[in-house]
Amino acid sequence: MTDKIFQEKVGPVALTIVPTQKYKSNKIVFKFRAPLERETVTKRSLLSILLETNSEKYPTQTAFRKQLANLYGANFYTTTAKKGNEHVLTVVFDMIDGQYVSDGENILKDAFAFIEQAIFQPNATNGAFDEEIVAREKENLKSSLEGIYDDKIRFASKRLVEEMFQDDEFRYGAAGVLEDVDAITAKDLYEYYLKFIKEDVIEIFICGDVTKEEVMPLIEKMAFSPRPERKGVFYTKEAPKETRVIHEQQAINQGKLVLGYQTEILFGDDDFVALQLANGLLGGFANSKIFINVREKASLAYYASSRIDSFKGYMIISAGIDEVNYKQALTIIEEQIVAMKQGDFTEDELNQTKEMLINQLLETNDQAQGLIELAYNNVLREANLDLENWIIKIKQATKQEVVAAINKIKPDTIYFLSKGGEELHGKNHI
Repeated sequence: MTDKIFQEKVGPVALTIVPTQKYKSNKIVFKFRAPLERETVTKRSLLSILLETNSEKYPTQTAFRKQLANLYGANFYTTTAKKGNEHVLTVVFDMIDGQYVSDGENILKDAFAFIEQAIFQPNATNGAFDEEIVAREKENLKSSLEGIYDDKIRFASKRLVEEMFQDDEFRYGAAGVLEDVDAITAKDLYEYYLKFIKEDVIEIFICGDVTKEEVMPLIEKMAFSPRPERKGVFYTKEAPKETRVIHEQQAINQGKLVLGYQTEILFGDDDFVALQLANGLLGGFANSKIFINVREKASLAYYASSRIDSFKGYMIISAGIDEVNYKQALTIIEEQIVAMKQGDFTEDELNQTKEMLINQLLETNDQAQGLIELAYNNVLREANLDLENWIIKIKQATKQEVVAAINKIKPDTIYFLSKGGEELHGKNHI
């Protein structure tokens, strides 16, 4: 079972405890948040890699992982993500609940000790990180960023976002900018680390069978300096008066069609749940209009779906198609949006989508990370959309509310990646 969530400020840190006895493990998550900016996003991505692989006390990956093994096979890793115009560096520590091991009374304290040394005692000397390690991780980061180019589905979505938000910092990916990696030095990165540890907004989440009495003293001991409070920056973009069309060519076999729409709706807004249901009906599930009409009936797409970004307020519709079918596929997709806006779906279809969305939520939140991410979303948006309220809102949503939500979306950009050539000439040319 999951009890009432506990939230309190501990010095400069916002603490959230999600108490539950569902698991035999505890998850500790530190969220470091700063504005999304090109000047810092690549450094933050590289820093996240360094923090999860070595520290002053454990300067090699072997020593670092050996200590985690000593903590009953604990798992420690970092991630980066965008939440609207916020860049979030997440530090995660997974550990077994102490009551399930013979000498586990100190395991929570040992876990916090490990996290503290990893965060506050990085592997640096004379005002710089280890040169060799930084060089290695720069190459790893470059390989990861270059890998996006090889994954054409991800690449097309990335290019759409860059075009849709060309005048907005949101155009930069959470993993950084490939062209900026080489210029970062070990000294530059350490100087940014000092700024990061001093200025980032910090939110700590703990999910498991723990109490505030156990946790708060461990956080109070950490050397987080006072810092000004800063709310997250979340705003939507107005759609252009005319839809932009971008066509790019590469040596590929399958065209990638990606459509971007502005929704004007963010997580926690009154019509957020209605938009979720609209997205589910349109392209979010296997029974959706886009999937059935574009992929199954017309046999035009290898895949076809839609998704929404609830912290920036946009929708993406993606389809993999033969490029000769560009205009036909685009027409059918746009027809499905018109049908949704006109309320061309049944109550049975809406109820089926409600059930699928509820099941999706239950699956996501049947794990500690899902519970923590939901709690974090509510913290960021100062919302009250916990799992119970979310499901209630889904069940109560009406067809009229779903139609009203989908009528808010406006076309922004169409991006098409194809190999080009003779296939595009004739009635289907772009």
